[in-house]
Amino acid sequence: GGGGWEGRGRRVSMGSSAAAAVATDDEVLRRIEWWVGVSGPYDLQACMAELDANGIDPRIISAMAEGDVAGCSPLELVRAATAAGQSPPADRWPRMALYHGRADRTAPCHHSRALDEALREAGAREVRLTLYPGKSHTDPILEDPFSGADPLLRSLLALVRAGSLLPDTATPPTPGTRASAVGEPRLLPPMVPRPLVRLARWANPF
Repeated sequence: GGGGWEGRGRRVSMGSSAAAAVATDDEVLRRIEWWVGVSGPYDLQACMAELDANGIDPRIISAMAEGDVAGCSPLELVRAATAAGQSPPADRWPRMALYHGRADRTAPCHHSRALDEALREAGAREVRLTLYPGKSHTDPILEDPFSGADPLLRSLLALVRAGSLLPDTATPPTPGTRASAVGEPRLLPPMVPRPLVRLARWANPF
């Protein structure tokens, strides 16, 4: 997708591909409060094999990377910088939060596990990994929001509003009611009947 950075003063949050465009800008790096990754295919070489196994032509990855798959793979870039002793100092790293569904068949959650491990080894000052049981590649951004039960949105809003993530064990509030805990947003009502969401999950190939 696209990407962008939002914030006021020196508190900036960034996600998606926008990070790559400013990775060499010290001033921008120091303003990023959080970098967030959701269901990311961070190991593009592994992603090619996974797409092939799912009947999708893996050459789409090579085409998007203009033939340089390793050079466009976040995991390989972090590992290469670590091996060469070129990782940024701790104070230049933004805090990072990775979210992934355990049942993701398009970009399995080992992508986030591997990036989490590589970032820690590289000296990132803070990395938080959240894996959602039973969630597919699209659950965090499609089925969950449509159903009204949206743990990813809760965590992201808590991160932006309070600068910290909700604990993974937090009990979600009843849809349509306000949560008592500070930083927990009110969940939205379902956008479609729940049977349609269940049907979508059943038919979802991702």
